[in-house]
Amino acid sequence: MEKQTAVHEDAQAYGIDLSLIRANLRLSPTERLRRHDRTLNTMKKLRAAMDQKRG
Repeated sequence: MEKQTAVHEDAQAYGIDLSLIRANLRLSPTERLRRHDRTLNTMKKLRAAMDQKRG
């Protein structure tokens, strides 16, 4: 158990937000995929809007 604690501490010291990982792991695989798809679609829309603005 000590090694696991050390790994978590190392991850936090590196700047990884473990609360986001824990929250994601509470979701079902289907919910994670839906969240991913929504985020990906948002990113595509943002990229298209940026490209359109640039001309």
